[in-house]
Amino acid sequence: MKFLKFAMTILLISTLNQCITYLKKDIPAYNPAKVEKKISNVDFVLFYKSFNAIGEKFPVSEAVHKANKQAFTEIIAGCKCISKFNVYVDGLDDLSKVNNKNLVNIEVTSRVKPNSAFFITTTLHVITAGLFPLFAEFNGKTEFIAFSQGKEIKRYSYENDVVEVRQLLLIFAMPFTQRSYITNQNVPDNFVNDIYRDKLYSFDSN
Repeated sequence: MKFLKFAMTILLISTLNQCITYLKKDIPAYNPAKVEKKISNVDFVLFYKSFNAIGEKFPVSEAVHKANKQAFTEIIAGCKCISKFNVYVDGLDDLSKVNNKNLVNIEVTSRVKPNSAFFITTTLHVITAGLFPLFAEFNGKTEFIAFSQGKEIKRYSYENDVVEVRQLLLIFAMPFTQRSYITNQNVPDNFVNDIYRDKLYSFDSN
């Protein structure tokens, strides 16, 4: 147990290093809807939770909250099927301002998977002062819960396994890589298209 806590501490400290993440399986494939009219006036509220390999909850920094808000805002805005929406983040924004009758809770949970590769690379990562790459595998689950007038009307659930690689020298590679995060971009892309196809909310009158 002491080694597990030590490993978690090192993983937290290693956030000072740069990282690259990639999905083990790039699913689901993007499936855009045929858009005629747009849905509008929807509030999205993001709840993000992160757990380490022994089930302890990681604190989420303001920078992570802001990055998540930007990512989801850009993805939702990029869909041609929606207009007039707001994105709020639990732990960053004042949720008392959320009063739209059309509401979607986005619940993202990431958990470190305590496999042998994680513990071996954590040890080597520490011994080499960050020069040996640390490999951590996460399970990411994203649930989209759609509400209308305060009543749940539909729930969509997706899971992805993500591998994160941390190394001190990756700082030199970061300008040439695209940033990734725990939720496959195809997941929120597909969700917004799915609520359009399922006609959960009314179309824009304009």
